[in-house]
Amino acid sequence: ILFKDTNTAFCHSSNRSFKLLEAYALKKKIIRCMDGNSKGESNKILGGELYTLVLDEFKNEFGVDKFNLLSRQLHIKKSVELPGNNRLMSDFCDELAEIYKSRNVLFFRAESREVVEIGRYRKIDKNDKIESIEYGFVQTSGNRFITLAETFIQPWTQIFTKTGQTITVKKSMNQTMANAVLESDIFQKQIPLITRIFDIQIPILFQGKLTFPKRGYDKRFGSWLPYNAPQIKPNLYTLEESKNLIDKIFEEFCFKDSNVDKTHAIAGFITPFLRGLFPTFSTRTPVFIYMANRERSGKDYLAGLTGMLYEGQNTEEPAISHDERNSNSTEEIRKKIMACLMQGKKRFHSSNNKGLLNNSIFEGVTTAEVWSDRVLGKSTNVTFNNEMDYSLSGNLGIRLTPDLCNRARIINLHLVDEDANARKFNNPQLHQWVFNHRSDIISALYKLVENWVAKGMPDGSVPFTSFPVWAKICGGIMETCGYQNPCKKDETAIISLDSETEEMKAIFEECYKQAPCKEIDKEFIQKVVEMNGFIANYDF
Repeated sequence: ILFKDTNTAFCHSSNRSFKLLEAYALKKKIIRCMDGNSKGESNKILGGELYTLVLDEFKNEFGVDKFNLLSRQLHIKKSVELPGNNRLMSDFCDELAEIYKSRNVLFFRAESREVVEIGRYRKIDKNDKIESIEYGFVQTSGNRFITLAETFIQPWTQIFTKTGQTITVKKSMNQTMANAVLESDIFQKQIPLITRIFDIQIPILFQGKLTFPKRGYDKRFGSWLPYNAPQIKPNLYTLEESKNLIDKIFEEFCFKDSNVDKTHAIAGFITPFLRGLFPTFSTRTPVFIYMANRERSGKDYLAGLTGMLYEGQNTEEPAISHDERNSNSTEEIRKKIMACLMQGKKRFHSSNNKGLLNNSIFEGVTTAEVWSDRVLGKSTNVTFNNEMDYSLSGNLGIRLTPDLCNRARIINLHLVDEDANARKFNNPQLHQWVFNHRSDIISALYKLVENWVAKGMPDGSVPFTSFPVWAKICGGIMETCGYQNPCKKDETAIISLDSETEEMKAIFEECYKQAPCKEIDKEFIQKVVEMNGFIANYDF
């Protein structure tokens, strides 16, 4: 029901009330009936991205004149005098900051020391018919700020006629003014401080209790959660039903070991969901490596389930290593990682690797809670909290350095079918299914967390020295729910992937066999290598 005399609306089905602009947002299905205010409430429904989205929809539907009329009626635009004519730039910056600090449209990102917006990128996969929206940080340029500011202000200035009269005229900021505002300490300190973007709702241990980030901007976590992000339904499933749903997702993959490899796959699937349970959001987690004995086994499709759930899309980065002698330069990987951190991404998956994965930048970033580097095209260094989860894939024959092998959890797939394309699946569109049921799946994952909290949050029983916090929390959650611990050592994976360590062990064992309890020199070792056919890639 619309009440024209008060510019309000009321919905009988939800028993919620709305103001004029909120009613328009409801009509456009930008918000739901349940998002309104109950009796006695006066919560702000439209803020940040939603507020701007509603205004843009209104302007597109009814035109600029109607939009300006609405702006005057609802006092959306404030009249602001431009600097000059005895008005200081500092006063101008302070007035704009006062307007923008409650709009949740512009934010200050201290890590990169810049004013940013939450960018929205619409993506459609025509093959799988998956439509998604990717969110990321976008630096606000001076040129963009000129028109962006006029969504909420009506800038004006005074001019003097030849007769000495003063006339007030509308006038936009110039680029110099806009840049001065964006770089002003006065403006940056007053607008909301932001650090991270959540693509889905996750549980967060805050002051000893489980909570969730608010939709939109949440000052507690310096976070942004899209208003249309999948939401957790705490009482949707029992623990057993939750485990059945997870099993359904992984049931058709050809795991080499149905216990070890499936356990690692489930651990990789739930790890991004646990970020809010760690002491810091940048607590490091293992690299999940998806291996297969041959092509078309589904390794990247399996890895892509994580992307579909947490980002709404399966994003793959280029291979770190193409073959034994041709790997991507550390410079290229460095640029790619920095770009992901600048955008605020939470996942980095490198697909179809071959040969020896030996990249110092990639190995370093997997265990670094804080990552510092130079911004591309600039002479300034920035430092980011490293909140990304890392994974990669490769077929049989891929080899790892000892460092990377000790930082990884391996998921092995083994396909025995002669014709990989002849296989039939009960759920051939699994990615689409995961995308369509994101809210249900995170509700199932939440039940695992809730069960762990109810049992006193016990630590996992198996340590993992490289990632001790992850071992305690992820291991504890999986064990309390009846899964195996993902930290148990997988001997077969290490022997097949960390060939350097295994070769050196074999050389030392043969040397001891020929000269037990004796000192030997490098010439003796060289002879052992040559006589026994070891790979002579070592500089003695």
